Amino acid sequence: MQEFNITNFTPQDKIVGVNNKFGNTGIKNQQGSTVVLYDTLPLDGRNEFRFFEGSSQRNFPFSNTGSDGNKLGVGSSMIIARAYFTIVQFDTELNTWLQVSNVEGIDDALNIAEFGFELANSTILKQYSGLDFTSQFNKTTNHDNQVVLQWDTQLNIPPLLEFVATWRVQQGLAPLENGYLRLTIEGTGAIIAPRTTF
Repeated sequence: MQEFNITNFTPQDKIVGVNNKFGNTGIKNQQGSTVVLYDTLPLDGRNEFRFFEGSSQRNFPFSNTGSDGNKLGVGSSMIIARAYFTIVQFDTELNTWLQVSNVEGIDDALNIAEFGFELANSTILKQYSGLDFTSQFNKTTNHDNQVVLQWDTQLNIPPLLEFVATWRVQQGLAPLENGYLRLTIEGTGAIIAPRTTF
């Protein structure tokens, strides 16, 4: 069983505190929500994936960031609590996903990697080992196939600041026909509530 430390400092407290430092004191009045963002890039032989950069040009089902792209809209904010990668294959003729698998089950070469996260051209997560996403090295895992990583710290994304997640892999990663690598980030957030909160 996984253990969690219980403190009085919640993700909501972090969202409000960070936004207050930016002068965005109205964030505490927005609607609390669970936020899930994903972006999908082709497995085309590249050595570095820059997720969310230019994501406003990628529509569903490749990204769900919409026209805001790699920044959250006014009144929105997010704490990244979890992240995971999946590999998907897309059939362009049928316009549908063919297969979805976790990274550990498809290509171990993708795990020899470094993960980073940049916010407004500042690094907030630096050279995190890709092996920490695998079940054998993931300290938050509950079973053999878990590739979801929960952070030790609360990574905050305030509104209107550009963010990019980088995944740098070893050289020699073979392209996968119609294959894509997807990063999903999840956590507690705030979304715009122009009338009332629920």
